[in-house]
Amino acid sequence: MTSFANFASALRLMKLFAQLLSIPAALAFMAPMAVEAGGDNKHKGHHDHHSSHMNMGNSYPSTMFMGKTTFILGGVDGVSDSGMSGMSGMGGMSSSEEKDGTVFHYDTKLMFMTSFTGQDMLKTAVRIGNFGMMEPFGMMGEARLDTAFSSSDSLQLHKAYYQLPVGDDIQVTFGPKLRQDDLLGVWPSTYPGDGVLFVLNQAGANDTYSKKMGVGAGITWSHEKLVASALFVSEDASNPSIGFLSDQGKDHITTQLAWVDEKFTLAAAYTQADNGNTDDSPDVNDYSSYGISGSYKFGDDYSLSAGIGWKNPENEDSPDTAMNKVEDGNTWSVGFIWNNAWIEGNKFGFGIGTAETHRDDSGYEDPLAWESFYDFRVNDSVTVTPVIFVVEKDGKEDVNGALVKTTFNF
Repeated sequence: MTSFANFASALRLMKLFAQLLSIPAALAFMAPMAVEAGGDNKHKGHHDHHSSHMNMGNSYPSTMFMGKTTFILGGVDGVSDSGMSGMSGMGGMSSSEEKDGTVFHYDTKLMFMTSFTGQDMLKTAVRIGNFGMMEPFGMMGEARLDTAFSSSDSLQLHKAYYQLPVGDDIQVTFGPKLRQDDLLGVWPSTYPGDGVLFVLNQAGANDTYSKKMGVGAGITWSHEKLVASALFVSEDASNPSIGFLSDQGKDHITTQLAWVDEKFTLAAAYTQADNGNTDDSPDVNDYSSYGISGSYKFGDDYSLSAGIGWKNPENEDSPDTAMNKVEDGNTWSVGFIWNNAWIEGNKFGFGIGTAETHRDDSGYEDPLAWESFYDFRVNDSVTVTPVIFVVEKDGKEDVNGALVKTTFNF
């Protein structure tokens, strides 16, 4: 890209961000009214806020209901890949046009947690969202968001799993629809808690903590500060001709060992993924991977999270050229959180890391992704988050973006 094009791109990004910032600025005038109406309870935790939804008596079963709706208003500059559908609400676009329009997406999750004994939990979640799968913010987009969900405005079952204790130190989790991190004993990162870019929300070991969904089961053992987990997730287990943990199924097996202290967490994990590959051909999704991740809290308001991962495909491309991508690689990320930033209750965050698994190839550009955000807490249930970010990909134009995320917890 020429320097002029870079300058023009930066101007468009600044203009978009200025427009988006007008929303939290307007909400700032509402904050004093919201605090006054709600009384002096603005520092309650999210779970405390929802305790009124749960029957906490001695009788069981007891069910707690929680909901979350997220609005995303924003756009990107630098996406013009062919084969991508136009952004929702903008009509058709030719493949040569840049997808730089401002879009408005939503995601709603309704979650039900039921306990039958006071020690177990059945979690059921339904979800609806209008993110297009191939749109820049979508689940296969160039700037995939952590909150992206593609259901074409149709309500879908998102998660269904059951957890129960076995003795004092063991917990078992299983279900027909869950995600890898639902089965882990420890999530080894405090960044950012409620993510923006998906690629910066995988604890630095993106291939190890892939967050795949499907049928799964896991067991976690904990003793004092030591936590160990073993689990599997099968993406094709609902297919009767494949099943789970079969040669043809896409299975992910993960083990994790973690040490959890008051101020820091450190975890090592290993994942084996086969992608249903039965002919031993080079496959970027048939691999083993390792990750070391952790976080450290500096007092009450600051935390730093970091992680690194290594990926080893079962069979690499031969010969090894810059065009062949099935080979060893690595990922990393670092994230910083400042709670009560400038205003009590608000939060500032900055994260940077690999935008894709890095390869040791001549001419490979080692692309990065970074984001910066500020959580403005309007009241106990509403948070407005302006965000700017950049995502680089090898051999592609940089994706510059800005958005405002509004989160409603109820």
